[in-house]
Amino acid sequence: MRSILMSTASDKTRIYSYQKANTILTKIKPKRLSKQDLIMILLFAQEKPIHGRILLMKELFLLYRRLLHEQSQDPKFVPYRFGPYSFHLVESVGTLSLDGYVEVRGRKNSNSESFTLTDKGKILAKKTFNQMPKSIRNEIMEKRKGWDQLGTEGILNYVYTHYPSFKEKSVLKNRYKDIIWGTS
Repeated sequence: MRSILMSTASDKTRIYSYQKANTILTKIKPKRLSKQDLIMILLFAQEKPIHGRILLMKELFLLYRRLLHEQSQDPKFVPYRFGPYSFHLVESVGTLSLDGYVEVRGRKNSNSESFTLTDKGKILAKKTFNQMPKSIRNEIMEKRKGWDQLGTEGILNYVYTHYPSFKEKSVLKNRYKDIIWGTS
């Protein structure tokens, strides 16, 4: 009978037999939602566009962190000029726009810039959205509505309060002071 662990490479990499490797792989659950799916889901959750790149990025951050962390690929958010930022998601928005799934209107990097799904995008997003459990869909729709109502200032305050490590490189960090609750 063949050994389960066939050998170890010089760099300490374990080399398994086919049977053991197959057993390990069947236990790994792949991330189901792509970075593009996150964008499409967020835009599909409400019938109206998202105004401003900052609001879009923060809503995507919260969607990933609060609701879909376990089900999606990591967009690799980093602290940046206006808080959490994903270069991967920015690239994905551009690709979705070029492919005709997302429509970007208005002046770039301003509050007049808006992001919405095209008819082609709605068809694809609806398919992905409807594959999720109803409770998750309802929560995403409610959260999106609330995040939209916060606006840019409100969502920045919310994100900086709940995720202070993403505030460190922000050019606006001094506008949002940390509140330390309790007595001294």
